[in-house]
Amino acid sequence: MSGTPQLCVVQTLPREGPGLIHALAMERGWQLQVTQLWTDQPLPSPQHGRAFLLLGGPASANDRHGRIPELVRLCQHLLERQIPVMGICLGLQVLAKAKGCVVRAAQQRELGWLNPQGQPWTLHQTPAGRNHPLLHGLPDPLPVFQLHGEEVAPERSVETMASSPLCHNQIAALGPAAYGVQGHMELDQGMAERWFAEDDDLRPIAQQARFNEAGLETLMPVGRILYGNWLALAAERLAAA
Repeated sequence: MSGTPQLCVVQTLPREGPGLIHALAMERGWQLQVTQLWTDQPLPSPQHGRAFLLLGGPASANDRHGRIPELVRLCQHLLERQIPVMGICLGLQVLAKAKGCVVRAAQQRELGWLNPQGQPWTLHQTPAGRNHPLLHGLPDPLPVFQLHGEEVAPERSVETMASSPLCHNQIAALGPAAYGVQGHMELDQGMAERWFAEDDDLRPIAQQARFNEAGLETLMPVGRILYGNWLALAAERLAAA
């Protein structure tokens, strides 16, 4: 591949942006194109030299209205053409829906910094994850910020790389160039503050906002490694195309 690689970011609502991934991509020479799904902006088309980042939001991958079905169709093309794509939260679920997997209500919603026992949410790497370049250099267990009530059901065609007792597919590979993260490791300070102020699911646990500084001190270095690894894998994939 010649020229500047392009990262096509699909954002479903204003408060759920790319977070620290934006700075990581710029540092690595990516050109960012952001599509705001709440407007009438057309979705970016799969093209040579493009990778895709699908962000989270309160919609469901099972929605039959709005622009979610359109996003599922885009993901079908990305999977078929093995175009580099990362889905976060809803983004993972939409990728899974496009692959034909079941997206269902989670046995328990995972919200904020702390689990029901008052301990930080953590993910444990599977053997596949410990041997995968996406998770190279990451600790085990992994810290994470959670904000979801649905999950991708276990499926043999999905390679689970990190899991938790309440949600099997926390980090997963859905194809040779397709990955997803159920929780949020892209979070930065501004996003954390805004989410606790604006998100209806987080308002009932707004007292957890006091953990933002300490949580982000642990989370952000992990997010930089994880998404730095992904950007490197995506760039390699584009260069080989």
